[in-house]
Amino acid sequence: MPVLVFANLKGGVGKTTNAVAVAEALADTGREVLVIDADHQCAASELLLGKKRFHECERLQLTLHDLLAAMLQPDFVVEQFDAYCKRQVSSIGGGLPTLSVVPCSLRIDDFSTNRARAGNGYHSTEEFDGFLRQRRALLRRWLSARFHYTIVDCPPSVPLQVRMLLRVADAYIMPSIPDELSVRGSFQFLERLRRLGTEVQPLGTLWSMYRANNELHTRTIERARKQDSRDSLLPRPFRTIIPNATAIARAGEPDRNYASFSAKYEVPFARLFQGLCSEIDSRWRVASRIPAAAEI
Repeated sequence: MPVLVFANLKGGVGKTTNAVAVAEALADTGREVLVIDADHQCAASELLLGKKRFHECERLQLTLHDLLAAMLQPDFVVEQFDAYCKRQVSSIGGGLPTLSVVPCSLRIDDFSTNRARAGNGYHSTEEFDGFLRQRRALLRRWLSARFHYTIVDCPPSVPLQVRMLLRVADAYIMPSIPDELSVRGSFQFLERLRRLGTEVQPLGTLWSMYRANNELHTRTIERARKQDSRDSLLPRPFRTIIPNATAIARAGEPDRNYASFSAKYEVPFARLFQGLCSEIDSRWRVASRIPAAAEI
């Protein structure tokens, strides 16, 4: 079952908003979905858990930072994953039964220090890298066994925790405003992937925060469709385009409660996210050669 990374090296392009909405739309259909918040800003964590529950996870040290630190210990076992996975999250209906989150932490930047300390216990870098590969494989198997989809929300950078998760992921989605700076951030992310040498595959570019009356936005989308344009080198855009809408922005306010997915995003925009999820399903089936009739 796919692990999908939402990433762009330009901030403010809707990575968290779209990652959370896609996760909620998938979970609203009964799929088991996990969001891993890898962004030190912890926005996805607050949106899905609410401030009180999020701060409780931080106090109890049950965050992604603490999970990664535990995974560096030689006695770590697969059963420990569950402790860091918070179930029935979202501001919809008191929490969606099949939606979970591994929250991030303001301490996540310390993970590089923890990793360096753990590496000192090994005879060589190669030996430690082999240990990390085993841990990533363990995480990958756990995710595949428990969830239909795992969504990773990334910061506008590629810190150590993101590099580790990229080596677990199957594919990436790049949310991007259709303007020059956001598209540049997309190409910068592609270049980072090339330099890292990861095997994660593109699933598509997601045009986000689109304004129909903005000529630059329209022109950028048209350029991406043309084979003779640099923008056509972006991963193939999804047909679904997410507009810059007040209803979507309002849905991103923490600690509000909604009766349903459609009530949270309002019907027209809820249908857009549902359509996007259908596209994601379809593209993943093609990429992984899953028969069209198979249920994910």
